[in-house]
Amino acid sequence: MQAVEQTVDEALHAELVGVPLSVVFASGEQIEKVRRDGTGTIVLAAPYHVSSDDAYLVLPEDIGTEIIDIMRDGDLDLLHEAMRDGLFAVGTVERVRKGVVALEVERSETPAGALAAGRRYAADVSLADGDLLDALNDLDHAQCTVASALVDDEGLDQMLRESEHVGTSWRTPADAPAELRGTEPTYAWSRRLADGRVGIELALFAEYDEIVALFRPAAISLG
Repeated sequence: MQAVEQTVDEALHAELVGVPLSVVFASGEQIEKVRRDGTGTIVLAAPYHVSSDDAYLVLPEDIGTEIIDIMRDGDLDLLHEAMRDGLFAVGTVERVRKGVVALEVERSETPAGALAAGRRYAADVSLADGDLLDALNDLDHAQCTVASALVDDEGLDQMLRESEHVGTSWRTPADAPAELRGTEPTYAWSRRLADGRVGIELALFAEYDEIVALFRPAAISLG
């Protein structure tokens, strides 16, 4: 039985890692019920966006869009709480009735559980390979928005220096064209791993009123 469960977990992980996850919100009670059962229906709170990959990060509505503030402010305690109480879900969004939209969850896992399981990263990049900044920003799965990027020099430097870091990882360059000024920053959470690599655990991209998350987009080797 354990081998079967491991196979299912790994299959779900493959549908989540390196995939743009639409961030949606729902009541904590509904999230908890699906977390216990693994499947079920979650009525979404506005704003909601449909994922082209049927992959979602569902957060309690009492956290809501404040997840951006949590990551911008570097609040690790609240971020860990969001990972504990939220849900990674694969499923489809359907209109139940006028004004009511629900996520039909087919498979799910808590972010904290996925992190604790030590599953792989979407990409491995190395300081020895050349320009680390370009290597990270050029990853196919990091192309989440039209104008923003995963990291800039300051964000990358903080990731590499600190054992655990959460904060702004990319900002609009001062010399950006006028039409790109005001582009929302990118936020990321990174940790130094036991093998010496730096793992980017979560990145958040915001564009207009949509938030997209990347789970474990990359691990950075420093050797």
